[in-house]
Amino acid sequence: MSVARDFIDYPYFADLGAVQAATVLEAVATVTLVDAFALAGATLRWRGDGRAHLGATVDEVLEAAAGTWSMIVVALTPFHRPPRRDDTLGDTLAGLRRRHPAAVIVLADLYQSGQHYVATAADDVLASYPEADVRLEYEAEVALLELVAALDAGRRAPRHVLGIRPPDLDAVARPRWDRVDLDARDRFLRDVVRGLGRGHWAFPIDGGRVLPWISARGCPYDCAHCSSNPDRAVGAPKTQRRLSPSRMRDDLAALAALGATAVHVLDEMVNVHPRHLPALLDAAEAADVRLEFPNGMRADGLAPEQHVRLVGRITTLSVSAESGSQRVLDTIVGKRLDRGAITRVAETSAKLGLPTMVHYMIGLPGERAEEINETLGWALELWDRHGAEPAVQFATPLPGTRLARGASLPVVDDWGPRFQREPSALPDAVGLDVLRAFKDTFDARVAASRGPQKLILNATYVCNNHCTFCAVGTRTQIDGHPTRQREILAKYRRAGVELLDIDGGEPTLNPELVPLVRYARAIGYTRINVTTNGRLCAYPEFAARLVGSGVTSLLFSIHGADARTHAAQVGVAEAFEQTLAGLRNCVHAAAGALEIGVNITLTKGNVRQLGDVAQLALDEGAPWLNIQFLTPFGRATRMVAPDTQAAAAHTMRVIDRFRDRMKLQVINLPYCFMPGYEAFMAGDLGKRGRDMVFVNNDAVNLAAYLAERRVRKPVCAACTHACFCGGFYELDDVPEPPWLVRAEDLVRRVES
Repeated sequence: MSVARDFIDYPYFADLGAVQAATVLEAVATVTLVDAFALAGATLRWRGDGRAHLGATVDEVLEAAAGTWSMIVVALTPFHRPPRRDDTLGDTLAGLRRRHPAAVIVLADLYQSGQHYVATAADDVLASYPEADVRLEYEAEVALLELVAALDAGRRAPRHVLGIRPPDLDAVARPRWDRVDLDARDRFLRDVVRGLGRGHWAFPIDGGRVLPWISARGCPYDCAHCSSNPDRAVGAPKTQRRLSPSRMRDDLAALAALGATAVHVLDEMVNVHPRHLPALLDAAEAADVRLEFPNGMRADGLAPEQHVRLVGRITTLSVSAESGSQRVLDTIVGKRLDRGAITRVAETSAKLGLPTMVHYMIGLPGERAEEINETLGWALELWDRHGAEPAVQFATPLPGTRLARGASLPVVDDWGPRFQREPSALPDAVGLDVLRAFKDTFDARVAASRGPQKLILNATYVCNNHCTFCAVGTRTQIDGHPTRQREILAKYRRAGVELLDIDGGEPTLNPELVPLVRYARAIGYTRINVTTNGRLCAYPEFAARLVGSGVTSLLFSIHGADARTHAAQVGVAEAFEQTLAGLRNCVHAAAGALEIGVNITLTKGNVRQLGDVAQLALDEGAPWLNIQFLTPFGRATRMVAPDTQAAAAHTMRVIDRFRDRMKLQVINLPYCFMPGYEAFMAGDLGKRGRDMVFVNNDAVNLAAYLAERRVRKPVCAACTHACFCGGFYELDDVPEPPWLVRAEDLVRRVES
């Protein structure tokens, strides 16, 4: 088969149905099992269309099927993208028909449990695959035996057969994995992991012998989005059928005897019945095999004692929340779940040290934008507080689901990638562009929250300017301790951080700046920026030392396009000429080897000169401009701040003038002030991945620190950026009181 890079479910276990079918047919016929995942050439190959081919080649499969056969059963899986003709399956069927012209070819789901099911009309499938004689849908074991009996009696096989549910799962023969070349299959799974190139696998399929298994079929719940249980399609009530405890013990013992080290339990819902999961865990402990439950469990069915038993037995606990809105859960999804159960599971897993994944969906019919933010906000709360990995998908109306009723389903080549990449137009749902914005922002927020990717080090609070808006202007003017600051650099480097910003105060006034930069480069920081007013760089010798220290970028603070305006912002008459001279010296010394840019903080006194400052930066060889709005720290007050809306409008006009000639970033402004310019505001999102360390060695997450001074307003409730934007900054009328840094604070031990 071939799969898209972004697939759902687990195509590498789609052979379970074929192994099960071959085992059942052995009771009445001579059977050869051809498992494309267990032939010598089975591997993962990337195709020219970007899809991954899983298993052996078509020619290898056809060669393995040599012989004379009265009936050939070929698995049609959801990964073959019915009802359209899949080229790999089509080529296989065409080859089988050429080689076996008299055989009855049965195209069968071989449905077991747990995977998404794409309901399609039998006539459409047969039209796509004219080589097939019979389309068999759903559970195949009983129907296949009846087909063999009909052929033996000389009767013509019907074109369309609906599967019959085995009334007793214990009576169904155990899949004969001993008929499969398990060594080749093990290699195939390792190749899949290696070929896909993914990082962490929540449910790993390598590292031993991994086999799929089911302990139950079906699920009594009727969630709107679920397509994996076809009971309703055959007119049967939604129920669950389970193996007995003794059969589970025998099955897992048999798998362990074949060398299985881990068993992936593909049940749709393994903990529906309160006694089933404990019995399954008993069987796993007796067989000494690890388990994985990729379809997850119901949070409200996981008892505390069972939760404890999962530790060390599974890699990841998966539960589904679907929505953070109880109204959506009750009236749209129909999950019959109290969302409090999800929170309890996340809290318990965190205490037990058990990695946990929680599934959510957005874009449901009748779901409001405010409710999407409820979901995303709750997902982030569980992620930030308890480490519960959020898996957010678009609500996708697979054919045959309640979600698809009343929807105009698109013509889709492959439903799998849509869950992650493409929202579906559902009745009374928010717009597609809005859904994309919600998910893109959420994904970026989670990526930015996976630990610090950048360290911002306040090297000093000493400064030779006196800016009217300075965020640290009320703090004691003192340098950081050089030994402690090296310890901080080493601590973050050990944690994998490679990006470093050094600021202040004015970092160039700290005599340890250049040695500090050299130390940072020596221990592996790859990108180091220094933000400076540049006045000391007016001395060419110092500018050359700074440029040659190992920095990779420099940002010069210029708060006006002329000396008068700049001086009014920074409180020093001669500062403009010195800063400009420092910028020129560094541009000359760098000779293009560094990225050099300009910072401007917008105030009432300079906002109208923003375009002139941009032109100045460009003319002076610094084609990078950071445009910063005020934050309510230090000396920044309402008296200094410009009108935010007017300043944002002016900023957009300046961006339009210069966007093709220089790099522009807007900092500390909610997205709603500049719609359509979000690409220039993405730097704020990155603050989730930045830790700032003050001169006294205290550390804060920058986003959380800034959020302390932000407030949400009614307009935030439906905003697509609410999952990371803390709201609006509220400035005070007076500066912050003095923040005194004592000498003894500087030498406090750095926590490792």
